[in-house]
Amino acid sequence: MQNEIFQKAQQANFFGKLYHYTRLSGPGWVQAAVTLGGGTLVGALYLGVVGGYQFLWLQPLAMLCGIIMLSAISYVTLSKDKLEDRPFELAKKHVSPMLAWGWLIATIIADVVFCAAQFALGADAIQGNLGGANLPPFLITGVLFVVAFSLIYLFSGEGRAAKIIDTLIKGLVATIVLAFMGVVVVLIWNNAIQWGELLGGLIPDFSALFKPTDSYTPSIAAAGAYGDFWNNYISESQRNIIIGAFGTAVGINMTFLLPYSLMKKGWEKKHRELSRFDLVLGLLIPFILGASALIISTASQFHAKKDGFVSEAAYHQVLDARLKAEYPDFNSFSADKVAQIRQAAPQADKDLSVMLAKRNANDLANALQPFLGNWSQLIFGIGILAMALSTMLVHMMMNGYAVSEAFGQPGQRKLFLIGAIIPAIAGFFSPLLWNGAAKTALAVPASVIATTLLPIAYLMFLLLMNSKKALGEELPTNRLFVNGLMIFATGIATFASVWALLGKYQSANIYDHQFGLVGLVGLPILAAVGVIGFMRREAV
Repeated sequence: MQNEIFQKAQQANFFGKLYHYTRLSGPGWVQAAVTLGGGTLVGALYLGVVGGYQFLWLQPLAMLCGIIMLSAISYVTLSKDKLEDRPFELAKKHVSPMLAWGWLIATIIADVVFCAAQFALGADAIQGNLGGANLPPFLITGVLFVVAFSLIYLFSGEGRAAKIIDTLIKGLVATIVLAFMGVVVVLIWNNAIQWGELLGGLIPDFSALFKPTDSYTPSIAAAGAYGDFWNNYISESQRNIIIGAFGTAVGINMTFLLPYSLMKKGWEKKHRELSRFDLVLGLLIPFILGASALIISTASQFHAKKDGFVSEAAYHQVLDARLKAEYPDFNSFSADKVAQIRQAAPQADKDLSVMLAKRNANDLANALQPFLGNWSQLIFGIGILAMALSTMLVHMMMNGYAVSEAFGQPGQRKLFLIGAIIPAIAGFFSPLLWNGAAKTALAVPASVIATTLLPIAYLMFLLLMNSKKALGEELPTNRLFVNGLMIFATGIATFASVWALLGKYQSANIYDHQFGLVGLVGLPILAAVGVIGFMRREAV
């Protein structure tokens, strides 16, 4: 059946090809399931708060850079016919065993740690949005564990069951996108969207790296002597968001997953064009729609609004940052004195603190109740639960492939299931692991490892795309153009990685500082190992 559809696609015009390729797509949707997770949710929410509509261009452009590299990974994978020539083995043989193993180990670490975050996100949706406030946390994570592992068990088999999971992942991604787009439709119906600003936000504006968006100009002027503080605070927040988005649109584990998704589908050299369509149809478009809908919704309710819905803790976090600039010993003050100083703070500072406070999905659901009524919590609860479930499934899937690859038997069912259950166990214990000091102890090293290894993974595939020994006659014919795109994407990822590591290195927290230092030292060393190893192997 699939071969018949593929043959029809080859004989069709562009629109016919688009129709048939949509029916065959799959790996791209799996990639979308993992990127449309908690990280995208948090990032999109804060983008809307800080930048409003002005940052609508950001995540699509960041994902486009990721698509460039994923297209290269699919090209390398589908150019080889033998299982022993899969990308992990090619990287070991033609670049560096150290980097190949670092890629695999970083994938496992990221899967285990950040799968726990998805279980926590799912529990938050059930407790905060779907009426399960009184349910014990471990009951929720236990049910999620059973559901997720049961689905992965079906996926690990062959035939109809595996196809059902493919369809389920597509359905979950569609649910996420439709839930958040539905909110935007309601806002449009109620004339709550500022179309001029929205359309202007589609045009890239990198000046936000250096100065606040114009929406804050009157409020900053009203802050008087502390206008410079707010100017720097907002600029730094915007800069971190922009650079972070370029570094995290595609994660290290996504680069590891794609080859195995393609092999699971049975795609070959003739499917290289299909794989590019698949990444656009299954990853780029759903990501843009889902993330943009969240940004639009958040911007309409919170951006530069001094009366926006905000939690007390988030508000105090921003206000306290401003007060620390005035009172160097602020952290040593008693609770009563802190309360008095907060109360006496100038109104302009209080207003800016409301505008810039971070929001979560529950805050947005509450803010949208005038438009959505009681449906607000349900819509966001369903969308976020779909986010959590789809992402935890793919984290488990990625870890299954990584562990089975570590034993040289990629996809072998028992090893795959052992690998898949490890992140699920971490997820079950997420009420303990993804909370307080334990969360920091896990998240900081995991994010540093993933941040450091992502540009290294990009570098590996940039080198493989230029390896005569690895690709032989399958070297791209338009290499100048391909290399230009890949160097651009790798450069952006490297810049974002260095920026994130510098932020940790400059942190007053010694734990962050030490891991940031390790990342900054390790990144150029690993890059040198890769380039030198590649040149030596090509010269033999």
